[in-house]
Amino acid sequence: MPRKYVLKNPASPEVRRERAQKARAAQLSVEHYVQKIVDRAPELTSEHLDKLRSLLVPAGGATE
Repeated sequence: MPRKYVLKNPASPEVRRERAQKARAAQLSVEHYVQKIVDRAPELTSEHLDKLRSLLVPAGGATE
């Protein structure tokens, strides 16, 4: 018969909810999106790069 592993101190629903909210906030952060783009950089096409460049132009319009 297989063993059933039980946590000694399972997290309360409030703690689990807080963890989930924190994890979701991290998924929606700008840093997360930037990291996803950086990780997939080798797969980007010239169209993708042009689109990113247009989105990342500074407010002053300078394209250094």
